[in-house]
Amino acid sequence: MNMKFLYLLSISLIAVAASCNGPVKSTKNGERDKTEDVPKVLAASLVNMEEPADNSTFSSGEQINLRLGLRGEDKPDSVRVYFDGKAIATLEEQLLEYRVETGAAGLGKTALKIMAYKGDKRPQVITHFVTIISDIEPILYGYRVINKFPHDQTAYTQGLIYHNNYFYESTGVEGRSTLRKVEPRTGEPVKVHNVESKFFAEGLTMHDGLLFQLTWRRNVGFVYDLESLEEIRRFHYTMQGWGLTGNGEELILSDGTNKLYFLDPAYFNVLSSVEVYDDKDYVWQLNELEYINGEIWANIYMSDRIARIDPSTGKVLAYIDLAGILPRNEKHPEIAELNGIAWDEDNERLFVTGKNWPSLFEIRLVRKP
Repeated sequence: MNMKFLYLLSISLIAVAASCNGPVKSTKNGERDKTEDVPKVLAASLVNMEEPADNSTFSSGEQINLRLGLRGEDKPDSVRVYFDGKAIATLEEQLLEYRVETGAAGLGKTALKIMAYKGDKRPQVITHFVTIISDIEPILYGYRVINKFPHDQTAYTQGLIYHNNYFYESTGVEGRSTLRKVEPRTGEPVKVHNVESKFFAEGLTMHDGLLFQLTWRRNVGFVYDLESLEEIRRFHYTMQGWGLTGNGEELILSDGTNKLYFLDPAYFNVLSSVEVYDDKDYVWQLNELEYINGEIWANIYMSDRIARIDPSTGKVLAYIDLAGILPRNEKHPEIAELNGIAWDEDNERLFVTGKNWPSLFEIRLVRKP
């Protein structure tokens, strides 16, 4: 069999194959247009989501009534229901209502999605968003002053902790940020580390015998030796740095929003997060933090309140109203926000102060009627 015959035979076979498969459409680049292979299947248009309304609000644990209405006489074969990113039910054609349980969902904006199927059509997809808020009415506390200590009025307090009879304090403002060890009786620093001038220092906590300090918008934090206050290393994070505390295993960071981030202390990776809500709305501008008896306590920026937060859910358990603790005539003329919570675990003492306050207070909580 000569080569010419083989060539002609191969050409014939290609032509036969082309005639069987139909014409091949080419693109401008000479490539085969693969869209010809995709079957043109229309999306179904079967139902409306009549309840809940988009952007509705529900308390955690409250049931959401999902109600669908037909767009025409054609009923879907089935409807799949998704909530909080999980498939929760499949409804047959005669069922157009369902009760959605919210207790296991996190707080905040959550997607409720349905996919309606009919024959071989693409499913119809409808998504409404709902906001889940706390089902707990926060307890309200006032305070009683137990002791009053002097505090450096030039200290723009951003982080505060108590350890071994000393306060450790992070102060802010670019060019004037410090980490300091302070003697409580005098309010005088016994050791000061001046932070590099380009940084605005923020929250402070202790973990495994080391001090961790945030900065505001530079996405850089510092780890220090507890005794010498010398910098050991730096770490990085992606959000703004406001407050910092820890639960013994993780560090907990606030960024001025209503979110709290749980971080790996070794590499500062975000492990999880919660959104903070009370029984009315989200609670934002969470600032300086302290972990006390299994709760996160957070200063609320530009207010006289501290929120006590359940770290597992983000629900506000209580508010502490510290209005009037610093007399008006003792306040700095420009900046005097409450900011600074420290807990003496051994003696169960609670301390609070503020930015540029001349005093630091030991207080005891008093429940309001």
